[in-house]
Amino acid sequence: MRKNILAMSAMTLVVLSGSAAAAATNGQLTFNWQGVVPTAPVTSGAWAFVDGLDIPFTPVTEALNIVSNAASVDITALKPTSFFIVPVTGPVTAGVPVTRNTTGTVNSINAFLGSAPVSGGFVGNKQLNLSTATTPAVGEVAITLNGQSLKVGSASPLSVTPSAAAGSETPIEISMSAKAAPSDVTDGAAVSFTAPVVFAVDI
Repeated sequence: MRKNILAMSAMTLVVLSGSAAAAATNGQLTFNWQGVVPTAPVTSGAWAFVDGLDIPFTPVTEALNIVSNAASVDITALKPTSFFIVPVTGPVTAGVPVTRNTTGTVNSINAFLGSAPVSGGFVGNKQLNLSTATTPAVGEVAITLNGQSLKVGSASPLSVTPSAAAGSETPIEISMSAKAAPSDVTDGAAVSFTAPVVFAVDI
């Protein structure tokens, strides 16, 4: 009887040992984080960029939706960046609501790109061309303001219709979309776009 028990114990050890030695398979997820150091609020003295609470507005890094298919890699902002232009009096301080100039009227707003958008994360540091349309072709990036394409330079500004009422806000929405050739990106790459938008506001 003792010999049988020992034999069973030995067999059990062999089975358990075989189970513990099963080969493991690996899986990988790549995580990306990106941020921009906040800039000081723009202080023109007569007008300001603000959010819905009249707090001075500073852009943050927006998320992108990227869909890859055989013909192209389609890149779009998850949501437009929304803010307002308002006439103000007094200082403009980060984190503090502005004081609106209730008698001030925005007469005109012109907007343009200070320079061509800078693309990041593409093979060979490829730069996508600025699209002249709101929907980019492959190899292009489009920057839009209130649904219209922005161009580079003050010679080709986009005119924004300001709010007619004194002291009221003019809404602004900035968005972007791009298309890249599949050969211009690699799996897991983190792509980015940077574009300076200049506003000429007459109060």
